[in-house]
Amino acid sequence: MSQPELILYQYPGLSRGATLSPPCGKVQMALRYKGLNFEVHNLRTPGQVRKVNLRGRVPALKIGDELIADSTDILHALEQRFPDPPLDPADPQLRLEALLWEDWADECLYFYAVYLRWMLEESFEEMRRKVFSRQPWPLRAIIPGIAKRLVRRRLVGQGTGDKPREVVWREFRDALDRIDARLEGRSFLVGDALSRADLAVACILDQLVSEVLPPGLHAELEPRPQLRAWLERVHEQVPTAAG
Repeated sequence: MSQPELILYQYPGLSRGATLSPPCGKVQMALRYKGLNFEVHNLRTPGQVRKVNLRGRVPALKIGDELIADSTDILHALEQRFPDPPLDPADPQLRLEALLWEDWADECLYFYAVYLRWMLEESFEEMRRKVFSRQPWPLRAIIPGIAKRLVRRRLVGQGTGDKPREVVWREFRDALDRIDARLEGRSFLVGDALSRADLAVACILDQLVSEVLPPGLHAELEPRPQLRAWLERVHEQVPTAAG
């Protein structure tokens, strides 16, 4: 049976096929890990996103005639339709652990990364210079402010946006320490094989080595050897994006 057409709608990155959105990155990693062929459609404005998904969020994946939004729901759909290689452990308890790690990454770790990109002026200026400057005029003058307000409103609603900068830094570093400690003597976060847990965390930590963030953030991986080795191991398992 031939593979159905797969179209991934995402926010763009700095190179062809790349993305600066961790949830979009998680879906890309899952698709590549499973060896699936897919098209990428980059959406650059809130209006373009709403035309695809009325909820106004990406990633969204079109599988044949069906559109699925939300990165976790997309991974569930991929597991059901394309089970090999699996992202869910066969053991029920390990599968639950993987889902809990994914939920923690999506609902906690992710918002630290968003804060560090959007709430720190030096990070936002890097975004404006390297990302938004690629927009045609007048979008490059309008979109940064709109995007910043929307993201900051979401951060405040979630709770991280109300915290002082030093508190977010402390909590973020504590989270990195917990991941590093978890990986002591382990190849992957859950069980003996790569799972959705690894993709959910790796797609966020990849932002630490993004060209957009200030260089100081890259150094956060240096004192955490288990974490650095694990991130390299994940990318050995997941083919890199073409182009």
